Amino acid sequence: MAEPRPTIVFFAGAFAAPSCFDTIAKQLQQSGYPTAYASVTSLAPSDPAAVSVATDAEFARKNTLLPLIDDQGKDVVVFTHSYGGVAGGAAAAGLSKASRSSRGEAGGVIGLIYLVGNIVAEGESLFQAIGEAYPPFIKEGNPSRGLAVINPVIDTLYADADPALAPTLEAAMTPHALAAFETPSPPPAWAESNYDGHRAYIRTLDDQCNPLFIQDAWMEKSGVQWDTVDLKSSHCPFISRPEDVVARIDDYFVHVMVLVDFYYANLMPADHEFDSRRKPSCWNAWGKISAHTALDALK
Repeated sequence: MAEPRPTIVFFAGAFAAPSCFDTIAKQLQQSGYPTAYASVTSLAPSDPAAVSVATDAEFARKNTLLPLIDDQGKDVVVFTHSYGGVAGGAAAAGLSKASRSSRGEAGGVIGLIYLVGNIVAEGESLFQAIGEAYPPFIKEGNPSRGLAVINPVIDTLYADADPALAPTLEAAMTPHALAAFETPSPPPAWAESNYDGHRAYIRTLDDQCNPLFIQDAWMEKSGVQWDTVDLKSSHCPFISRPEDVVARIDDYFVHVMVLVDFYYANLMPADHEFDSRRKPSCWNAWGKISAHTALDALK
């Protein structure tokens, strides 16, 4: 029987509703991947002072991840964009498939994909991670105390998008609570050793919101290994280059979720000591077996 596709759970960046992923979600569904959207409390809250990274993580965990994993036994890939890396990383903590399997529980998070995702350590705020100074495009106190928006929208987030989309993209800018950026992060899933070899980062090379040097600094500071792939795009390639983002997600599933684990389970010499840190990179050249070999063997 063919290996079932995992459910892709999307965590949007700040200032955006999860519907920003509609185009790539539809394409993934057509390729056999179920999808789900996680919502957070800090997007356009009625009381900006009452929200935090912790409330975002708990809300998404309770309302999106646990119903899929606990109630349905689903395997999940957590896909985060920008601030979604903070909320999504915290929401997925302790839910890895490996840790759940060890307790005899079905389902779990099998991988993390950060699309220019913010990487924040336990106890650290995003504000601290960016040097404790907001960039000029973050307009604090707009439209009211405790909230912010981004301006200019197009130049900062969508510089390579179709100009015809500009009015729609500008209208979609949604106020976000500054508390999401200024409160400490709970323990993040990416720090868990169960994600060694199952932790990926898509770098956006022409990003005006989170420049490339910041992306690289976050990965280095994390102290864990990230498999990386590059997109020559601005901050939101799911708008400007949706097919490329979908292809990277599919590659991740085939080469990491299938090929790497198939190799270690079936082809690794019996006397070879297992070391998850030596798993081949999901986007590096694959020299052991082909995708067709692994997928055929799983049928």
